[in-house]
Amino acid sequence: MYCKLKLKNIQDDKKSFIIYFALSLLLLIPLHYVLTWEFGFKGSLELLLISFSVAALFNFSFTFYIFLSLIFVQMIFVVHPSVVFSFFLLISALLNFKGELLNEIKNPLAKPLLIYFVLTIPSFINSAAPLFSLMDYSNLVGLIVVFFVVVIDFSSGKKIINVFYFFIVAMLLHSIFVDYLGITSNRRAFGLLGVYYIDFAGLGGVLSFISVLYSRGLKRIVMSMIFIVITMGLILTQTRNAWFSFGFAIFTLLIFLFVKGRSFHIKRNLVLIIFVATIILSLALIISTGQLGSKIENRFDLKSQTVVVDNDPNSLGENSLASRALIWHTAAMAFLEHPIIGIGSYSFRYTSGLYFKIPKSFYKLFVVNRTPHVTYIQVITETGIIGLLGFIFFIISIVRLLVKTLKYNHTEYDVERSLMIVWSLIYILFSMFMTESWLYGQYIMWFGILLGFLIINSRLLQKNTNEN
Repeated sequence: MYCKLKLKNIQDDKKSFIIYFALSLLLLIPLHYVLTWEFGFKGSLELLLISFSVAALFNFSFTFYIFLSLIFVQMIFVVHPSVVFSFFLLISALLNFKGELLNEIKNPLAKPLLIYFVLTIPSFINSAAPLFSLMDYSNLVGLIVVFFVVVIDFSSGKKIINVFYFFIVAMLLHSIFVDYLGITSNRRAFGLLGVYYIDFAGLGGVLSFISVLYSRGLKRIVMSMIFIVITMGLILTQTRNAWFSFGFAIFTLLIFLFVKGRSFHIKRNLVLIIFVATIILSLALIISTGQLGSKIENRFDLKSQTVVVDNDPNSLGENSLASRALIWHTAAMAFLEHPIIGIGSYSFRYTSGLYFKIPKSFYKLFVVNRTPHVTYIQVITETGIIGLLGFIFFIISIVRLLVKTLKYNHTEYDVERSLMIVWSLIYILFSMFMTESWLYGQYIMWFGILLGFLIINSRLLQKNTNEN
């Protein structure tokens, strides 16, 4: 028997809107007083105002876009605001949901995700910093929450496209600021998002590129300009990992469209023209930005990034491949200590001091308080072989669904949405070989949104295929 949740949807009731907003403020005042004056928690007014008012409004769309907006702000709390807010998003989703709950949440990714989650739990037995680990573990819990929220409350392809364009516009605004800083300061620029700008810019570039392919007239010109602005910002970050992920995503997309162009409503000649234009544009951007910042060309020099002189920490460049090797060595030592269930999920950055075998000066400079920098290395180090098997099962399930999505019949209306979802996830899965960021903060929240979109899009395509 399915669990039926039938609650009155009052999101369009203005009277109810006013009532719940007023009730949220009445609840906010005493809580703000207690947290601020009794416990000295600064900033409680802003946090509670957003949290309680939105949660009480019973308006899922408004709540979701507040959540989406928080993804594009810098980390200001111990746990990123979007992770915290995901739980209020869940409340709003349940209050607005009408239907058979268990029927909605059953999907090809639900079981693999929950299996991976369960297999990470035993790792806490070995955690030397359980409180800090649990604090960061909220990121994984947030991923599960966001994934199921999107699955049960999104049903329209148009709503999905609107979210993607919200993402593109947000990254355009951030990129304008990054471009300005990079050009005027001659330094690596990350803008208001900090290092989290990097892969978001890569994704923004991929999304705007797909929009260029499927736009016409003035819209194509506008999207082309947006693509240039975002790509320039990505180059100015001087971050090889994101460059590789971005290049891989664009290259594989163009190859796919060249082979399957007819099924995806695009001509091969256009794909070839855009391929050549993209190469020329990329080279032009690299050359022009390289003249603005001489350090950009050094990012292509692998030799300068891997040379270590004797026992001198200064011979290791910041974020170089050699300095990362020291982190990986420490992660390997930690894995060997607890190979089956790991050292504790999300605990490496807090407990790496228990496992390092490298010179202490190197450890203090390049390892302490850092994560393993590669998603798969972090997973096997912190959750052991058991956790890695669960994670691989989850990733394989995603890949299988991506392949299945591309095999469905696509109308012209479906194509842009499907490619945005699929190639965003291709970017992320490839990027996981070079960064661990997709396990944290706004990155893992966006990952959860994309996984939910993948399920919804698969259902829409399957429905269209069955009707035809």
